[in-house]
Amino acid sequence: TCIGRIFISCQLEHEKDSAHWLVILETFTIFIFGGEFALRIWAAGCCCRYKGWRGRLKFARKPLCVLDIFVLIASVPVVAVRNQGNVLATSLRSLRFLQILRMLRMDRRGGTWKLLGSAIYTHSKELITAWYIGFLSLILASFLVYLVEKDDVIVEPSYTEGPSPTPAPQDFDTYADALWWGLITLTTIGYGDKTPKTWAGRLLAGTFALIGVSFFALPAGILGSGLALKVQEQHRQKHFEKRRNPAASLIQAAWRYYSTNPVRDDLIATWRFYETVISLPCFRYHTHTSLTKKII
Repeated sequence: TCIGRIFISCQLEHEKDSAHWLVILETFTIFIFGGEFALRIWAAGCCCRYKGWRGRLKFARKPLCVLDIFVLIASVPVVAVRNQGNVLATSLRSLRFLQILRMLRMDRRGGTWKLLGSAIYTHSKELITAWYIGFLSLILASFLVYLVEKDDVIVEPSYTEGPSPTPAPQDFDTYADALWWGLITLTTIGYGDKTPKTWAGRLLAGTFALIGVSFFALPAGILGSGLALKVQEQHRQKHFEKRRNPAASLIQAAWRYYSTNPVRDDLIATWRFYETVISLPCFRYHTHTSLTKKII
């Protein structure tokens, strides 16, 4: 809804109506977030660590709570001044950037970042190797293309009478220009602002583009496979936890039934040494007698 309203507000014919509805939506969002923040501060007292006003103040100093406070503080003045054409409204519009931080609240426990961090940590050696080879390819390609292209002078023809034509500015005047070209080329962005003009430079650019792009694209594949493996591991762990508790209960029930079998006198359950009253009538006299004989 918010993204749709933003697109509609960019249209000149719907600008006034969209601005009005955006203010209403923003006010409603502030009330929702403010009420939710107040409820979380109040409910934090249920935990023993955050009892009392000092405990709630300690809870409010958590990073996510501080983020919520900043977002609420930034949202209220923006809605209050609305679109007034005064200096205050213009200066407060820069606070709208803090409202983007609301997106961070969607993952309060940080599960997404933890999953990404674990995938990066698990495949750190492969990522470092790919980045290292890609960096070497970038340095070497930029240096060789710079050596080939730096002495190439292009003279623009002049169709008017006058002095002799002057050389056009080169694309690779410095090594920094070559590094910029190499980075844009090997990352497959390709702005086209700098291109080799000589055949030797084009040959080197094509060769290193084929080699360097392969290594620059490797980290994406490594991270993709690592995230897929981590998600699969999490699903397997969830299924294991679902089966573990019933299996443990079944094993405990089987052991209790086996250890309390009245046919076998050599089996004594560990809890019988601490029992004073036995619930089953068939075990009361026999059990106390056998235990007394064994203890004596």
